[in-house]
Amino acid sequence: MRNRIALHAEPRKTITTSLAFTLISFFLMLILILSVNKDAIRLNSLLHSDYDYSVTMQDTVRKDDYYQFNAGIEFTLSADANTSLNADIVMQSKDSLYTDMVSWNAEPLSTNGVAVSENVAKSNNLHIGDKLYSKHIVNGEICEYTIEQFLPEAISVRATNGTSHSDGIIIMGYDERYIENITHSSIVFTKDSINDLSAIGSPENIVYRDDEIISSLRSIILYLAVLSVVSIVATVALTVMLTKSFSSNFRRLIILGFDRKQLNKAYYRLVRGTGIISIIASFAFSGIAFLFVNYNAVKLLILLLIPFIEIITLLIASNISNKRLWRK
Repeated sequence: MRNRIALHAEPRKTITTSLAFTLISFFLMLILILSVNKDAIRLNSLLHSDYDYSVTMQDTVRKDDYYQFNAGIEFTLSADANTSLNADIVMQSKDSLYTDMVSWNAEPLSTNGVAVSENVAKSNNLHIGDKLYSKHIVNGEICEYTIEQFLPEAISVRATNGTSHSDGIIIMGYDERYIENITHSSIVFTKDSINDLSAIGSPENIVYRDDEIISSLRSIILYLAVLSVVSIVATVALTVMLTKSFSSNFRRLIILGFDRKQLNKAYYRLVRGTGIISIIASFAFSGIAFLFVNYNAVKLLILLLIPFIEIITLLIASNISNKRLWRK
């Protein structure tokens, strides 16, 4: 400790630079997690599922399938609300077996019971036992439904053409009046071959789970690539600014004949130490994002990529900057 070399960096400039970088890094991570939130939810849901593809058919196959109606069904938070929840709405089949092959499958529901995905529940402050309301398409009455289950986070039942405009899923319990009076089809999630399904009915509109995964990954990578470039530029700027704050004194110590190894230690301790503290601080602050969006492993992994890129950039940039100081 007694042999440490003091580079005498300007404290005010060092603090201002590191604070500015911390805020920039924090906002980059915040923008990233909010931008890819839907795709991260979808990707996490798909990765936790085990079906090969989904397909529409005219009737139930009695396993991992749901009724979807041509007439729109909407749910609201109150009986007289004008705004409906933006959710994909499907209905359980009467005798179907629901397995863990679909990550958001629900246990059997009552006729006036619904299951709601966690993201819809959190954004609308819903709890088990709360009521939702829907105008019954058959008789036009406003019906009251009880939230009986929460589902894992999910954005949509499936994303045709890789896109979906819903914010979650609501599953209804089997209602015979809908089945007997409203035109509908079944969405089937399966690992069976097309030939096996063809023996039961006419499968249409096939959507492969792998294609949905690739679509979500592409969208996430696009945002990640753009924000990573900005993050790299910010980290290089941090390194340059920190180095500039003591470069004159560093060159003076070189001229005075100070040991190269000790000078480099002092340099890396100040630049890398300050940078890493700022990166850790911005990552800690980014935890605030999880107050607004639910947590899952995919989101955390995506969020970790920014500080990882920043640290790698800091190590490389500081090494290059250090060599330049010795060449001058």
